[in-house]
Amino acid sequence: MNSLKRRNKYQYGTLVPESRKRGPDVWVYRFSESFNGRSVRRKVIVGNMEDLPTRAEAERASEYLRHAANPEAPADRNITMRGLIDRYTEEVLKPCLNVALGEAQDESAHMSCHCARTYRSVVRKHISPKWEKDCVVEFERAEKRAAIETWLKSLLRSNRNPKGLAPKSVRSIFLVMKLIFKFAVKWGYLEQNPMGEKRVELPRGSTKRLKKPVQLTAAQFLYLLPLFGLREKLAIAFAGWLGPRISEGIGLKWGDLDLEEGVVTFERGVVQGRITPLKTEASRTEMSLPEEVMQLLREWRATSVYNAASDWVFASPYTKGRRPFWPNQLLRDHIQPVALKAGLPKIGWHSFRHTVSAWGKAAGFSLEEVKTLLRHENVATASQNYGRVELQAKRILQERLVEFVKQRAAEEGWKPETPFDLAALTTSITIQ
Repeated sequence: MNSLKRRNKYQYGTLVPESRKRGPDVWVYRFSESFNGRSVRRKVIVGNMEDLPTRAEAERASEYLRHAANPEAPADRNITMRGLIDRYTEEVLKPCLNVALGEAQDESAHMSCHCARTYRSVVRKHISPKWEKDCVVEFERAEKRAAIETWLKSLLRSNRNPKGLAPKSVRSIFLVMKLIFKFAVKWGYLEQNPMGEKRVELPRGSTKRLKKPVQLTAAQFLYLLPLFGLREKLAIAFAGWLGPRISEGIGLKWGDLDLEEGVVTFERGVVQGRITPLKTEASRTEMSLPEEVMQLLREWRATSVYNAASDWVFASPYTKGRRPFWPNQLLRDHIQPVALKAGLPKIGWHSFRHTVSAWGKAAGFSLEEVKTLLRHENVATASQNYGRVELQAKRILQERLVEFVKQRAAEEGWKPETPFDLAALTTSITIQ
């Protein structure tokens, strides 16, 4: 009984400096932890004394550790943003970051490794420097929420602030901060999300694109394909006819393809060399393959030394097939230079997804049909409630799209039997 009472007592732990043989001295936080019914003394290095020269700074940095040392205690409503951010970093971001190259991301992870890195950067560069000393409960006040809106507006690039951030960056800061507050509610520090329900709104202009997404005309796309060798031609054809997210295309294995039936099943993505679950439920589905893509796949499989069912379709020889190519390197070093030399706009992988969407709309497809082609999330919601879209229906959509693109390309001056003509391309086709 006495030991139980002692364990339920709130422990503040101890924060002490500790010398090291190499490098600067460090601050160490010591606390007790129950393990198999026994009390075990633990210590955690908070940081070095060059980065945290005063005890006050070290105490702020160890705030999260003090709360973690008292898991049975009620949530401290006086926690600062520094403590909240540290807990968010430790419990949400770090598990997503601990994924080695070539390894698979845990499907239960909150986000991909790449996304976690982006969020961590946003926190370190923008949110923490501005708000870490403020108490979390202060954001329940209207004037504090108004201060967030003023701050976001001050970050946005404008005529008065030409060195400000792009709209997309400001939206990212807004979304990451809102997500951190979501966990603050979950952990009991707040009653409601101060940035939810439009309590804090994005500044005007932060939803605009600075650049119009690049889209290819039908003729541009068909003129582009013959300019490349088999590997790049396959990558462009797959991206241009099916419009996948590049992580989905680069994450294909030969076992995901049925070249007899002309079907591809999307199972995984690869982002920065890490295997990740697909973005939405709608992404995890099968799609028909146009004959143009199947022919290239057959040729590539016959050529590639990595052609077993478990091998990557775009296996990198630099890793001896253990990992696929890095798509941005393939784009930057092999595809963009040729496209730019031919007079085409600077295309990115997502340009093809925009292009497929534009073609579908121009071909008269309904919004739901375009979403089916792109495997958009709303389709998942519809399919869960009203039945899945059959493969044959998808095949018909795909065939209609191919027929439309070839017909439109012919109207724009493309002829399959005519060699590539740069002059005709640049004069008869309007670059979008």
